[in-house]
Amino acid sequence: MNAEEGRQQTTMGVWLSKAPKIPDHLTLVMDLEGSDGRERGEDDTNFERQSALFALAVADVLMVNIWSIEIGREHGSGKPLLRTIFQVNLKLFAPDPNRKRTVLLFVIRDKTKTPLNKLVEVMEDDLNKMWDAIAKPPQYENSKIRDFFDVQYAAMSHYEERHDDFVADATVLRRRFLPDGDETLVRPSEHLPGAAFALSAQKIWEAIRTQKDLNLPAHKVMVANIRCAEIASDQLSGFVMDQAWKDLEAEARSGTGEVVRGFNARLMGLVDSCLQGYEADAMYFDPNVRTAKLQELSAKLWEVVTPAVADQVSALRSQQLNAALKDLQLATGSDRDTAGVAGAAGSGAGAGATDGGTATSTASLRPAPFREAARCVQASASAAFRRAFAEDLRLEGTEWDGRAATAEFERELAERVEALRGERIEEAVQAVQRQLANSVSGPVISLLDNCTPGVWRRLHAAARNAAASTEKTLLRQLEGFELEPSEVEALQQKLTGMAQAKLENHVREAALTRISRMKDRFTEVFTLDEQKTPRMWRPKDKIPNLAYDARLAAAQVLAQLAVIRPPEESTDGRGDGAADNVEAAVLDLAKADLEGSPSSAPALDILSADSWPGVCEENVLLQPHEIRTTWREFMSASNVQVQQALSAQQTARLAGSQPLPFWAILAIFFLGWNEFMSLLYNPLYLIFGLVVFLFGRTLYAELDVDAEMSKGSLPGLMSLMAKFRPACKTVLQRCTESLSALAAGQLPEELQAQGHSFASEAEMSSSIRAYGSSSSSNNNNNNSNVSHARTDQWGNEGGGGADTGLVNRKGGGRMPVSEFQGGETDNYAGRAGVSTRKDS
Repeated sequence: MNAEEGRQQTTMGVWLSKAPKIPDHLTLVMDLEGSDGRERGEDDTNFERQSALFALAVADVLMVNIWSIEIGREHGSGKPLLRTIFQVNLKLFAPDPNRKRTVLLFVIRDKTKTPLNKLVEVMEDDLNKMWDAIAKPPQYENSKIRDFFDVQYAAMSHYEERHDDFVADATVLRRRFLPDGDETLVRPSEHLPGAAFALSAQKIWEAIRTQKDLNLPAHKVMVANIRCAEIASDQLSGFVMDQAWKDLEAEARSGTGEVVRGFNARLMGLVDSCLQGYEADAMYFDPNVRTAKLQELSAKLWEVVTPAVADQVSALRSQQLNAALKDLQLATGSDRDTAGVAGAAGSGAGAGATDGGTATSTASLRPAPFREAARCVQASASAAFRRAFAEDLRLEGTEWDGRAATAEFERELAERVEALRGERIEEAVQAVQRQLANSVSGPVISLLDNCTPGVWRRLHAAARNAAASTEKTLLRQLEGFELEPSEVEALQQKLTGMAQAKLENHVREAALTRISRMKDRFTEVFTLDEQKTPRMWRPKDKIPNLAYDARLAAAQVLAQLAVIRPPEESTDGRGDGAADNVEAAVLDLAKADLEGSPSSAPALDILSADSWPGVCEENVLLQPHEIRTTWREFMSASNVQVQQALSAQQTARLAGSQPLPFWAILAIFFLGWNEFMSLLYNPLYLIFGLVVFLFGRTLYAELDVDAEMSKGSLPGLMSLMAKFRPACKTVLQRCTESLSALAAGQLPEELQAQGHSFASEAEMSSSIRAYGSSSSSNNNNNNSNVSHARTDQWGNEGGGGADTGLVNRKGGGRMPVSEFQGGETDNYAGRAGVSTRKDS
């Protein structure tokens, strides 16, 4: 620098060069730009900190020039700079104490009369205080400055006033950089290869440049930050405590769901007043800082007012949503007492936007389709929401300008409309569920009563037909909903699933009552003939063959109720599935039990199986052990009815007497000729014999001997003995009445009812028998004191069994098959299957 040209910056940046005056020992000299130069201005102090820290990290000896007159001062002696580089050096490089101490050489320029030792004492004291005051990492809390630095001092004379002394002092200082010089500054240390010095210096400089602790702002910027932050805090506190804001917030967050009229204008007035107050107080500070703090204040203000604004927007959204949904319900005719129209939805939503309610006009028109009404309601409700938001809630320049709120309203309205549409569709589905249940239950129950082979194919067909019929009804009801193909498919699957579930419920109930169904099927096949009329057990009937066929039919019922056949297996008609194996195994079990010999090659050994192979567990109705138990129980119960049939057949065989032989007739004719002639020649005998014959024949008809003896010899005789005395009284009484009527020249009433004439004695006898039988039955019911017990055809006591049919009673009228086959069994019966009647 040429003093005659003025004072200016001599070094810019960092310069590095070899020391030319130390030839014997390689020494690199680094010259740094001075700190506190006017060229960079008062705000740009980052580079001086970065370069100072770089020199501290790279150099073995750091020389710090300090004017002697500045010692003891805060800024003049460079304390802030030293404090910063010491603190960042510990944080960034984390040096090891006492491992490699950097020589810190303070060169005191332009020394005065003040002794050097006094200046050193002041500087030592300042360095120690400065080191103790800086923020250090935890591992360096108790460290001292001399643990990291070897502090040395040197003084030099004034360059201009004592130039010769200055040169001498510089020569002495230069000798200290020689290894063998006096008070040498060269310390034995780890040497870095010269080839690696450039890379090491580059990495150190990159680390320093990214260290934000060195980027300290200028003084006026720091003052502006502090004052602007205080002003913003005061304005924010004043806004929060403002009574006008408290009143507005209370109205907005009252929870009544009402929109405050003019809310946006009142709120913007309060916010603008707060911001203007800040700008007036902070107008003299740094513009950048002032603007940044203004933005922070604005953000905090909106954080304060956002809950109130959000509540108001939510209240408006709720009002408009309720109004729109009410209009939609009225337009689609959901109210049974009020028919609305889709065109009225717009006026209703618009009125609700300003008055907080709904003004819906009604007309006696047909309800509009749901989709059409929904589109009208959504369009009108969205327009009404935008108008209401613009009037009371729009805040320009903020997030509450209405676009996001309108989009949110439209999205929520669409969701609510879709939810309402889903509810309507679900209501329609629930409404047709009863129809579907009835459509499935009727044919399914009828088919399950017989369980004939191939019943599963017919069951699934019935379920499919019911689902298809219900689907047509449902789609007809949902025409206005504009169902998507995927929705139609989903409804089809749902109805099909419901029909299948109903079918499975009936099948599972049938599986629980399998015993009674097998008994009913056995009874139908065993006791009814091809014309579905009750069988009369005659001697020629082959009861074992009929029982075999009936038991196989019952086994078919059990086989059909063993597992559930999937719909696809029942419709393809192949019959080679796992369910076919189960059916064949059940029938093989029945045939083996009935025929007494096992099947040669059964498809499945049901006697040893514990599960059905190839059948899904959820499709199993009866496990193999349940099949075995059910079949044994059924066989025990069916044996009772078979024994009753055999007893009835045996009784009929015994009751059917053979005609008299011809020789017996001849013997009676010759041996009884004299008695016959005596009767002809003696009218009194003839009349007495005729009266006895007629009385005996009438009594025979009254006792109904044929019907009673068909039950068996012993039961028949006991029943006839119990009925004999009342029947005799009845016949005598009626004979007396008939004779009296004949003597008076009149016919009895019962003879008049049959045509007042009889072609033969047999007809008259039959009429008297019918009349007497009715009277005898009434008397028997009143007078019989013989105890009896009832059993049904399966051997179970009690009268709850249903009659399986009627047979002709010989004396007239109809008689239950169970009664004919011995349905009422006397307690005195000697063996199973022999049945009697104690009452008439």
